[in-house]
Amino acid sequence: MFRKLTIICILAALGLNSSTALAVFEDIAVSPRARAMGEAGSAVVDGAYATYLNPAHLGLTTTGSIAASYVKPFQLTFNDYYHLGAAVPISPGNGAFGISLTQFKVEHENVKLLEENRISLGYGRALYSDMHSQVDLGASVNMYHLKFGETTSGLDPGNDSALGIDLGLLVTVHKRTRLGVMVKNLNNPQIGIDQEELAHRVIGGVSYEPYDGVITTFEIDSELGQDVQYRGGVEFYAAQGFALRAGIVTKPNKLTAGFGYTLDRFSLNYGFSTGGGTLDSTHQFGLNIAWGGETQ
Repeated sequence: MFRKLTIICILAALGLNSSTALAVFEDIAVSPRARAMGEAGSAVVDGAYATYLNPAHLGLTTTGSIAASYVKPFQLTFNDYYHLGAAVPISPGNGAFGISLTQFKVEHENVKLLEENRISLGYGRALYSDMHSQVDLGASVNMYHLKFGETTSGLDPGNDSALGIDLGLLVTVHKRTRLGVMVKNLNNPQIGIDQEELAHRVIGGVSYEPYDGVITTFEIDSELGQDVQYRGGVEFYAAQGFALRAGIVTKPNKLTAGFGYTLDRFSLNYGFSTGGGTLDSTHQFGLNIAWGGETQ
């Protein structure tokens, strides 16, 4: 019983939905680049993170890439979040496949209290393309697995799995303006003995590249039963291979910033966001490796 109360207190400290006792698989920015740009990623193509951010991005993927990131949300010592993603183009005109692996762990005094694992397989390709515009469609299938740790008395709360489907759309106009739409958990999956509904979200965003090396983006995130969240950010290259980023998020209100450095096929990215209240700030690092084709 004590351990279950500990889990509830820890999840409450993370700022999760208070309307449910144990909200799980909450959205966490997996891309340091997206985090630095106000956590907005539905309309900003981000290589190996495409399967998580918007699988329609895979339709524009011409370069193979793999990315890994790590974050300790709000610098809380008892939680860790890992992400590993990849995007692999098939052939010109046939889109690309993507994969996303995430793990969120809560540990207290070397005892694992909670573990959330998600494996996602995605595919995206162009539906229409001409010299001025392109329409890409993508989808991903997500396997969620949730496991709680045993109590000190030996009681095992058990584990459960659920299957979710995401759908994404990306419209590119004159190669500088992109409109992105992402629907997460379209099939309304449920998990656990109480059949808790996993977050059903609709995200819509726009990005604009007025000059080479400058991107601005704005995004609206609507989760069923929650306040609408607004996000926005900017990226510009201050020097060859070196990008600076900044952004804002509402509800909770947060400021974000970060940088990225690319050398040949390797990229190092850092994203920062304030706590949005009484919580501490979050720092996130990620490494990308690309191969084949032309790097973006």
